[in-house]
Amino acid sequence: MIEFKRDVNKELPYNRDEYIDSFDDDLDSSVKWYGVSFQLPGGSEGKKIELTKFVEVYEGLFKSVVLKLDNGSLWVVNHDDKDLNWLPNDDNNLSYLRTLFKEKNVPNTFKGALVFTTDDLLEYSKDLISYPYTVLNKDGFLYKDLNVSHGELQFIIKISGHLNIDFLSTDKELLREVVNVNSSSSFIVKEYRGTSLY
Repeated sequence: MIEFKRDVNKELPYNRDEYIDSFDDDLDSSVKWYGVSFQLPGGSEGKKIELTKFVEVYEGLFKSVVLKLDNGSLWVVNHDDKDLNWLPNDDNNLSYLRTLFKEKNVPNTFKGALVFTTDDLLEYSKDLISYPYTVLNKDGFLYKDLNVSHGELQFIIKISGHLNIDFLSTDKELLREVVNVNSSSSFIVKEYRGTSLY
């Protein structure tokens, strides 16, 4: 089951404004979010990472975390801090996602959240993790990051157009557990400013 929901805030198990505010140093947020970024070696030093390599390495990480957190809940996928058109062009990429929109008679200009079951989320994982980097189909141009939020837990898988995946949660212990289970020599794990897991 995949649903298209215009009111993102109704679908999320956390307050989106508080989530956004928690990363603004000028604001004193009442909710503390912790974050870590899983990056490929060389990426932060400017080394070019090929999309095929990114998908090959990160799809396993994405699926591992989704399955670890699976408790029968739904997953909410939306643009990070501002809702934009999901498919801003008619390019020949993201074929599974574009087919989904056509089959459901949803316009490319849809703004809002896609709500997935775990099985459906895993089926669309390749298109979702490559989405911010490929949807515009223009060298040097990235689209808005995607947040894949657990439907009950305050846990976000943030897919970045900079070809990395971040994990965020208000539950420091859960985030530490995800890092411990998924750390490997394939990734450099960087804590967000203000996050100290160990």
